[in-house]
Amino acid sequence: EQSAAGDSGPPSAKKAKKSEEGNGAERAAAQEPGSDTEELTEEAREGAFTNFSLSQNTVNLLKARGVKYLFPVQVKTFQPIYDGKDLIAQARTGTGKTFSFAIPLTEKLQSIPQDERRGRSPKVLVLVPTRELAIQVAKDFKNLTRKLSVACFYGGTPYKAQFDLLKSGIDILVGTPGRIKDHIQNSKLDVSNVKHVVLDEVDHMLDMGFAEQVEEILGFAYKKGSENNPQTLLFSATCPRWVYDVAKKYMKDEYEQIDLIGKKSQRTATTVEHLAIQCRSSQRAEVLGDIIQVYSGSHGRTIVFCETKKEANELALNSALKQEAQSLHGDIPQKQREVTLKGFRNGVFEVLIATNVAARGLDIPEVDLVIQCSPPKDVDSYIHRSGRTGRAGRTGICICFYQRREEDLLKQVEQKAGITFRRIGVPSATDIIKASSNDAKK
Repeated sequence: EQSAAGDSGPPSAKKAKKSEEGNGAERAAAQEPGSDTEELTEEAREGAFTNFSLSQNTVNLLKARGVKYLFPVQVKTFQPIYDGKDLIAQARTGTGKTFSFAIPLTEKLQSIPQDERRGRSPKVLVLVPTRELAIQVAKDFKNLTRKLSVACFYGGTPYKAQFDLLKSGIDILVGTPGRIKDHIQNSKLDVSNVKHVVLDEVDHMLDMGFAEQVEEILGFAYKKGSENNPQTLLFSATCPRWVYDVAKKYMKDEYEQIDLIGKKSQRTATTVEHLAIQCRSSQRAEVLGDIIQVYSGSHGRTIVFCETKKEANELALNSALKQEAQSLHGDIPQKQREVTLKGFRNGVFEVLIATNVAARGLDIPEVDLVIQCSPPKDVDSYIHRSGRTGRAGRTGICICFYQRREEDLLKQVEQKAGITFRRIGVPSATDIIKASSNDAKK
């Protein structure tokens, strides 16, 4: 994002070619302001600081970050956000999206007399799916203001420091749903005075099973039919059904919709193929090894979802599995989970075997293959997880094991999710040999 560009000086020319959106911005950022050769691009003209009600303080802080004008996503969203309108914006990470809500909200808060009481409750609540994003968003807010107190709460960290911040008072709170919900339920955090709610990367929130928690949190901040409900801003690269359900429930009837993805860049329509294999539970480990070999190869990444911790442990340790695998479930301490996930992301091992419960709230990278050990009970989660396959432009594969008695369950999933499973058999010896020779070629 922009702030990151500010940290590392102008991006390299190679990067600039990649994105049409970032293009003009990066070119201009690489120019010295005030030099005679500087030709303002249209983007720079539209984004000139003077076009917006920005205080000199903010302008100085932006310039110090190496930001010379607002990017398109910020230009389009500044006024509606500043005017207090509700908004759904389709925008990708990396387009300067965080500043697009951080700048107008900071300006807005700083334009009114500051509440400096100890223990004051936050005016802005930003909910994000992962701790990495929480840290980034909080950092962007901190770079924009010296007057407001910004806090960042996420799980896996001690509560004490967070209690201290709550005691001294917070203006802008950024956090992940689990930890924010904890604080609300323990009566440490009051969100009834929140004036602005931002849900960032909503599609990832869904992927990670946070929908329920988000709605519970919103339930504390919104009153049915009240005119004084918070301003609501939703940012998402895709707009799943849930976004509109949330909009209907919590937003004012008239909200702005801004699409910054549009025609310009390719929305890699990941066509996911859903396959189903009938398999007795006693054969599962053996078949699993073959399936991974055929559909993911020894260089691909695979996630296997199980119902129970016992199942996850047994599969991970089963010698029939030819690939390097590690398990992830509720009994594994947070620290170890982080190490495991990091290893999976960095390709230290190829197969992650997780329980459905542990899969909620995981920041899982893109993978080549998703396997569900039995027909999913939670169809929404299944659909979102299957979306984790199919890297840019490739088709993704999602395989579901079922036993004969689960045929009906499989049909239910098909109806609910609007997908059709292609029933296939267990891989044959020929399939496996073919896959191995492909791997060797690679």
